[in-house]
Amino acid sequence: MMPHSKKPRLTGSNDDAEASSDARPILSADEFACILGFLPPKQIMCLRRVCKTWREAAKKTIVPIVDFHVNSIDKYNALNVMATAMPNLQQIKISYMGQGQKYNDGEDPDEEVAARTANYTIHDIEILSNFSKLRILEVSYAPMNGRYPSLFQFSFLQKLKIRVGTMKWDLEMLEGSPLLEELHVYSDGVTGNINSLRALKDTLTMVSIEFSSNVNGDFMDLADFPHLKVLSLKNTAVTGNLLDIDEHHFPQLQSLSLPDQVYGVDGYKFQRIAEMTDFIHKVYHLIQKRRSPKLLLNWTWHLSEDSPDWYRSMRYPQLPFSIELVKVGSRLGYRWFGVYVVRSDDDDGPTQYCEINWLDREPEKESSGYKIYIQKLERIQRDIDFYKGCSQPPTQDEYRRRRVEFDREIFGW
Repeated sequence: MMPHSKKPRLTGSNDDAEASSDARPILSADEFACILGFLPPKQIMCLRRVCKTWREAAKKTIVPIVDFHVNSIDKYNALNVMATAMPNLQQIKISYMGQGQKYNDGEDPDEEVAARTANYTIHDIEILSNFSKLRILEVSYAPMNGRYPSLFQFSFLQKLKIRVGTMKWDLEMLEGSPLLEELHVYSDGVTGNINSLRALKDTLTMVSIEFSSNVNGDFMDLADFPHLKVLSLKNTAVTGNLLDIDEHHFPQLQSLSLPDQVYGVDGYKFQRIAEMTDFIHKVYHLIQKRRSPKLLLNWTWHLSEDSPDWYRSMRYPQLPFSIELVKVGSRLGYRWFGVYVVRSDDDDGPTQYCEINWLDREPEKESSGYKIYIQKLERIQRDIDFYKGCSQPPTQDEYRRRRVEFDREIFGW
């Protein structure tokens, strides 16, 4: 009988693999980092345990932009580990972590808030500064108090959202994020002049600062921002005049919302009917220069109840003391209307419209858009009832006369 021969040992056995895994890795840490960059954060954190090379790779991995929301103690603890194990996270959201939890107080904290939260468990917010590749940061109702300069030193940051009233900061601090494209602020803790945003003139595409009464300046300071598409400054102390805009200003703007004190803003209240008519014609000239009515088509303007032209109606129909632009096909005009009002003890009925005052000429009958224009015009004219034949608000005597005729026709009085 032939002697039994031993099986040759496979070169790919586990023992050899374990012995050589750290000695001669198939790929370098940099190469592994490129591969891990296609995976979500949780999976990267698991794979980093495989070996030393993979641990080093995780530290170098540029993590894909996915929302990591720190809204619990467990999530904060995970963030704390990632601050050293996977520091190239690109998106983080910080918010409320639960009762009795807070982040460390910053500089110049509100003493009353500090005293009220003195016994809370404190967590270090400064670990965020470890994430130097951060591109998106949202701080929403997080338990913070005071100033945190380190949160404004992310050189790659592109999108910043802050909704924390007890977090103090100034618009000038945004200079630390020179690549910022989108700014969303809903907080009374911010101060400063919007002129400070000029440091970000060439990058900003969206600026939304709302309910921030300590932010001031003139909105026209942003008029030459070449990429700005959205500007919203509701409930701030910003001022200005809508009519200061010309064809060269806000070249990319698609949406505009301004505070009540800006002259000509949506909802602005005028003192005289003649002023409103003059204003709407100036707006029309502005639209002609910019060749786009979209920004102002849904805006309305009103006559103030303090105006000497204003008088009280007989509840219904409403007085047509509001004005709006109207686009019918390619033709632009404006009309007066009565605002629909619902009171606790009374329903004032549907909105009443006056006739359209045309600013553009009627389309040519042979043109391709004429049929559509006529169809839309017929629908709009069906809405004209009580003020049929009126192209502007009637005098008080005219209104009363129309009301008597209306009552006679409807009720037989």
